[in-house]
Amino acid sequence: MSVPVTRRYVDGRFGQLHVYQAEPEQDSGRPALMCLHMSPFAAVIYENFLAEMGRDRLAIAVDTPGFGNSDPPPTPPLIPDYAAAMGDVMDALDLDRVDVMGFHTGSKTCLEVARQQPDRVGHIVMVSIAYWTEAERANREVIIKAPEITTDGSHLSRFWQDLVRWSMQGRSLEMIADSFYASQLNPTITHWGHQAAYQYNVEEAAAAVDKPILVLNPEDDLWEQTPRFKPLLTHPDSRFVDLPGWAHGFLDLKTAETAALIREFLDA
Repeated sequence: MSVPVTRRYVDGRFGQLHVYQAEPEQDSGRPALMCLHMSPFAAVIYENFLAEMGRDRLAIAVDTPGFGNSDPPPTPPLIPDYAAAMGDVMDALDLDRVDVMGFHTGSKTCLEVARQQPDRVGHIVMVSIAYWTEAERANREVIIKAPEITTDGSHLSRFWQDLVRWSMQGRSLEMIADSFYASQLNPTITHWGHQAAYQYNVEEAAAAVDKPILVLNPEDDLWEQTPRFKPLLTHPDSRFVDLPGWAHGFLDLKTAETAALIREFLDA
């Protein structure tokens, strides 16, 4: 049976950070699981997943600075800045041992959290990762610029249509709407997450992190790019799992299956 998800705020270097959390009645002795969202969304995408993972460990998801209900930094951050803020969350919650899970931009932040906190991070779970070539990066420069806000609201319609396009079959419009609002909370800085991700050196980070990594590759907009990360999985306990037919929304549609995959990896 799933457990309740509660919310709280903790103090960090950029102001307050909004945290979702779920936990069992009794401490299982397992490390906490910290979940980091994709850009430009927020931790709400993990709410159902936390309720399942919280049955046997503390499971938290954090609105990264400037997203959701967390205070923004004064200037555009880099991935190391986001990761340092997650260290603030660990300090505030007295977490000595954690496993980390990221989605898209959150995957890169997880790598950096492990690099900054090697004695506290055990396992890393990455749901897709933007591993672009230089040519692809140049073609997608639009997403690292401040979005245009139109008088007729057509910018909202375009974003909505993209969400529908990349959603997993079976994801209802109500499910999409539940997370859509989170992407529009801070419209003038929604590009900051992608901007930071595009500047992050994935190869350098992966070489510096000697941790087991589980990469989940759903059939989303990074389906073709994520496998490029395979050669960087040098730890003997690392795994790469293709998830054909899964796409955005699978955390709600395939909650139990996802939790089983991740539990097997974390508890091995």
